[in-house]
Amino acid sequence: MSLRAALLSFVMKHTIRKQFDQVEDVQGLRDAMASSGRLSGNVPDKVAVVPQSVDDLEMDWVTLENVDQSRVILYLHGGGYVVGTADAYRDVNWRLAEAAGCRVLFVDYRLAPEHPFPAAVEDATAAYRFLLDEGFNPEQIAICGDSAGGGLSMALLVNLKNLGLPQPGCAMLMSPWVDLSGSGASISEYDGVDCILTAKAVHTMAEKYLGDRDRKAPLASPLFAELSGLCPISVHVGSQEILYSDSERLVENILAAGGKAELEVWNKMPHVFPVFAARIPEGLEALNKMADFCKRHTSASHEVAVESQIGYG
Repeated sequence: MSLRAALLSFVMKHTIRKQFDQVEDVQGLRDAMASSGRLSGNVPDKVAVVPQSVDDLEMDWVTLENVDQSRVILYLHGGGYVVGTADAYRDVNWRLAEAAGCRVLFVDYRLAPEHPFPAAVEDATAAYRFLLDEGFNPEQIAICGDSAGGGLSMALLVNLKNLGLPQPGCAMLMSPWVDLSGSGASISEYDGVDCILTAKAVHTMAEKYLGDRDRKAPLASPLFAELSGLCPISVHVGSQEILYSDSERLVENILAAGGKAELEVWNKMPHVFPVFAARIPEGLEALNKMADFCKRHTSASHEVAVESQIGYG
């Protein structure tokens, strides 16, 4: 672990983790997260952000000059299905766009408890349908999500299969939350070690999202879904996260179902650490690896339209 990562983990353990541990007060958590500012760096002038509305669903195009406009990453944010704003994810979105050489479409899906399950799955599916209706080749679409957004990404893939819609070219997941029943061993093993999440926060957010619904419903906890026939998936996770078991079991289940998946475990990295690419070198490295995975699976010629590197900004 780099010194930067160690310092970031220390700060988050004494700030963000306390905020998430008080998630019973959803509005209080939203206010606290909003006041803490962006998750990482500022957005440079070279980045264009264009709002996009489809019915009542709000989205944002994030792009730069000279990227391949025919390829897109559909981004689904984290926040336990109860928090998360476009502003907080702008930094990671533009860095992904530049590194992968394509556009990013950020989806501002409806949040619980005002809009419980399956509202988020419906919105993610609507965003994907929008891309298909706009003429995007599904093989040139990638799905990306962190934490709850990683679980929502998996739920989207499963729902697309259920609906008979084509799979995207690939998916990249950061510390995905795919088991809302909390049955993974790491939930208790790393409670108190994880610098962002606690077992209490995870169980409370699951209740806010699902109410009295089955915690193992396949589109809520896609770990328990039938996982054959999905696109290639790349998963990045820290070795001591309380959601570590989710990533490990997810990849095992996909491989057992005959699918293609890869798991990269990063030593002692904080939850969703690639989102902090502007702050820590490990996050930057992971983000570049995800971008390379995206390029391999969404570029028909396996070549990028624009060669670029992402930096700290």
